[in-house]
Amino acid sequence: MRLWLLFAALILVVPPVAAQSVLPTRFAGWQAVPGSSRAVVPKQLPQAQAAVLQNCREQSAEYQSYQRNGAQIGVTLYSMRSPSWGYSAFSLLRPVPATSFRPTQHSSIGSNQAMMLVGNLLVDVTGKSLATHGKDFVSLAQVLQAQASAEPYPTLWQYLPAKDFVPHSDRYALNPQTLDHALAETGAGTWGSGDWLGFYDSAEAEVGQYNVAGRRVTLLLASYPTHQLAAEHLKDMEKWFDINPAPGAPKTARVLYARRIGSVVGMVDGAGSAAQANGLLAQIHYQTVVTWNEPSFMFHQLTMPEYIVGIITGTGVILLITLVVGIALGMIRIGVKRFFPGVIFDRRRSVEVIQLGLTSKPIDPTDFY
Repeated sequence: MRLWLLFAALILVVPPVAAQSVLPTRFAGWQAVPGSSRAVVPKQLPQAQAAVLQNCREQSAEYQSYQRNGAQIGVTLYSMRSPSWGYSAFSLLRPVPATSFRPTQHSSIGSNQAMMLVGNLLVDVTGKSLATHGKDFVSLAQVLQAQASAEPYPTLWQYLPAKDFVPHSDRYALNPQTLDHALAETGAGTWGSGDWLGFYDSAEAEVGQYNVAGRRVTLLLASYPTHQLAAEHLKDMEKWFDINPAPGAPKTARVLYARRIGSVVGMVDGAGSAAQANGLLAQIHYQTVVTWNEPSFMFHQLTMPEYIVGIITGTGVILLITLVVGIALGMIRIGVKRFFPGVIFDRRRSVEVIQLGLTSKPIDPTDFY
């Protein structure tokens, strides 16, 4: 009982060990401000930003201030579950870029805020005139790369058409909550409640906005693991939306012009006509490439003569191997008996032959011959 009380007291008295910081103490001449490192909790963030990070499976966050030559910046690092979730959060939270320079593949540097994705690590930088420090963020990304996930980023955004695309309007979603965030930015509100797109079947979505004939049009791409799932979910969407209505038909629900291309379903909202929507859907950059990197196998049905020839050949090979091995072992035995008589083979103390004595030769039980 005393041991248990002592153990409980140690748990209460000994402070927990702090988690190791992922952010470096210095990079590209920037030095961490002593005592500025702290953990970041959701209540310290704006409500909308905290909601996005929570829906994108944020696991932990930390903040660190840096200074160099009188300038100061703040760096917040969010550790996401995977690069896919990190890319979703980046697409929903990134600032409007003030420069075309990108420290990483997915990054955006604004005037007073910069954001970049390094594997599953989402880096948010605040400060003044950040566009002049772009190359410094390359050094920071290289330091963080060793601790980031090496899983690939999503590629669904590459299917979006380039013509009439509204810059920086692409958003990536992996669950209904992030899809609601993405669609809310289009100004047309959410399209439905619940998981109407099929995220429970490992779907992923990409939202982009376009200026088509003076109208702001939203294109939603939904990718599924197989062509069959894409067809099934497109059929199920008819329960919530008026898919590809005929000209002049009464509108009973939200009108969407949709098209399935392999395992990808494209949906257009806000188009003035079916022709405008179909023109946008026809530009989706998607093609199926089937590759086979395994050696091919051609089955050949053997005839009866081939079976007989095969049996004879196999038997002959076995007999030949047996003959060669037998001759080799016999020669080895003769050689050993010649040079080492009675040492290895036919030793007198271990060999005894029973003789009947039918000849005049005296009986010697140790005489092998």
